[in-house]
Amino acid sequence: MYNTMIGKYIPFNSKIHKMNSTSKIVSVLLFFILLFLDDLLLLVLLTILCFVMMLLTKVPLKLYFKSINVLKILLAFIMVLILAFSSSWYLAITITLKIILGIIYIMILTYTTSKSEITYALERVFKPLSLLKIPVKKMSLSLTLVLRFIPALFEQIEKIMKAQASRGIDFIHTNVKGKMIAISSMIVPIFTLSFKKANATAGVMDVRLYSLNAKRTNYRFNKWSSFDENIVLLHFGLLLYFILRMVIISSDIL
Repeated sequence: MYNTMIGKYIPFNSKIHKMNSTSKIVSVLLFFILLFLDDLLLLVLLTILCFVMMLLTKVPLKLYFKSINVLKILLAFIMVLILAFSSSWYLAITITLKIILGIIYIMILTYTTSKSEITYALERVFKPLSLLKIPVKKMSLSLTLVLRFIPALFEQIEKIMKAQASRGIDFIHTNVKGKMIAISSMIVPIFTLSFKKANATAGVMDVRLYSLNAKRTNYRFNKWSSFDENIVLLHFGLLLYFILRMVIISSDIL
């Protein structure tokens, strides 16, 4: 579970790893905007784009598929929920596929970008919002800590499950009631360890004299290459084309 979750950085010598972190964040934002557009052709193109980006990261594809497999129960629940309210298989499948693509694209970002680079890029991308008195630095730090805590949290969950399994608690070969009891017994230790981890992180940041108001420099400066430009232009071009396509189609209908 820990080895396949979102938020873990996997160092490889790939084109995606060498990209400027700002261009990655911009591409992710454009990709999520594209996911909100309702167009079957666009969904097919986004699926192809997502698969190509996965190959360019050089990260084994099984890590992506294992991470999706961990969320299969949640995805199945979302599909059933959509079917219950809309009774449309097309809507249920497309929304579920969009959620999967969004998760994979976030994994592409986190697998190829360190946490410090993500923080630096978020601050640069959302810097204009500081003119509206929005605490951009706090938002960037919060998002980075969330991404950092996801693999750490699942690592703790895995340790607790192994410790309780060694004491005779069965998480697999039992009925639903037994599984609920087993899972409920994990809640208190998970919260306890999470608070300890948060306090330890806060203590480390205090010792290192971390301050949100201080002006910080970046350890690594990735240049904006032609590959970054092409990737961002590809996402922006798709967004512009399909917005114009939807406007033309809607005007023809009217």
